Amino acid sequence: MLTLPHIWKEKRSRPVAIFGRGVSGQGVAKLLSKLEWKFNFYDIQEVEFSEEAAKMSSMVITSPGFPADHPWIRLAHKSNLTVVGELDFASTLIDNEVVAVTGTNGKTSLVTFLTHLWKRLGKSVVCAGNVGTSFSEVVVDGLDSKTSIFLEVSSFQAANLKFLKPSSLLWTNFSSDHLDYHKNLEEYFLAKFNLCRRLRSDGNFICGRSVVEFGGEKRLKVGANPEVVDSSRLSSLNIKEDHFFSSPAQRENLSIAYAYAESKGIKKTEFEKAIQDYQPEPFRLSKVGVLEEVSFWNDSKATNFSAVLSACKNFRERIIWIGGGKEKGDELQIFSCQMKEYLIQAFLIGEVAEKLGILLRKESISVTVCNTLKDAVGQAFSVAKRGTSIVFSPGFASFDMFTSYLERGNLFNQVFFDLKKRYTPCTQEESI
Repeated sequence: MLTLPHIWKEKRSRPVAIFGRGVSGQGVAKLLSKLEWKFNFYDIQEVEFSEEAAKMSSMVITSPGFPADHPWIRLAHKSNLTVVGELDFASTLIDNEVVAVTGTNGKTSLVTFLTHLWKRLGKSVVCAGNVGTSFSEVVVDGLDSKTSIFLEVSSFQAANLKFLKPSSLLWTNFSSDHLDYHKNLEEYFLAKFNLCRRLRSDGNFICGRSVVEFGGEKRLKVGANPEVVDSSRLSSLNIKEDHFFSSPAQRENLSIAYAYAESKGIKKTEFEKAIQDYQPEPFRLSKVGVLEEVSFWNDSKATNFSAVLSACKNFRERIIWIGGGKEKGDELQIFSCQMKEYLIQAFLIGEVAEKLGILLRKESISVTVCNTLKDAVGQAFSVAKRGTSIVFSPGFASFDMFTSYLERGNLFNQVFFDLKKRYTPCTQEESI
């Protein structure tokens, strides 16, 4: 049964202001309803948060899309309202073991694999956070005291944590991302670094080498004696060449999972069994199919440059790349220079297409700017030679054209299958 901790009881006399109606906001609303605490939604597209609204509110629970310098956040602070994130609020209602997972890439793969491993071993476990199910929703559904929570935490969620105290922290890697939200790369790092500060004194901290390397450059001690791991840790494991975890980027994620599993006393044989029957999340560099000896690959979940480059490194020959989307403030010129060694040709979509196209052409890469993803796939196939690969690995956010990476990933698959129907002749039997 959920009980409201003392820190919130005096605030129950007035409604909570919830910023944002997305997954986090809806989760908080369910949690507050369970606690019989009134609330009001404030959303940029609908209801504005005003001085009058601030006067009638007891506190603010904000979705991760609201940065610390957002006018509504500033107004809330000016009105002496407590402002907390959705993860923070939910964490005050439970005493369960929380394993925080962060990083530029690989968070979802790591969270879902560890959840899969724990379930195979008969352990009580849930995953939540940035993985798609809000922490609040998991809490309101009810948790056994022995249930472990693997919590995917984005930099947006980590930056202003005040209450969440993870029992363990797994930080996959660090590279440029979200510079439309954070002022610079150091601020982005410090947002994630806040999880190190929140880690319990007896907490287990495991990270990839790129994390401590960047921390060293900025003279930041990344936690007290973190265990730094890399893919060499997996040398004794049996992983097939075509397995999802065989790519360099995924081996890095798996090495962190293996180190954490070992720290919990899980045997190597059990870990290997979990690898064998693990089903990765949709649209993380998966082969959709082959048409006239041209391979089509879907990596819609790649929303930053590091993910695209990791995808490109999986191919021995140069690829035809489909990319683009909503710009996030990252350094396009450096990315364009890095991409030139991997590409035959680029087909670009979305808000960033024109700007990125100019830079790629300067690197002597043939570029076609397309109005739609369907157009990009069709044009890419029209120039593809037998034996080549068309790789959809956007590298940017989806929100300029789609509601999520899932929507654009599904569309890429649908376009491929429609294309296949057009180019695959029906047999006599099929046409009857």
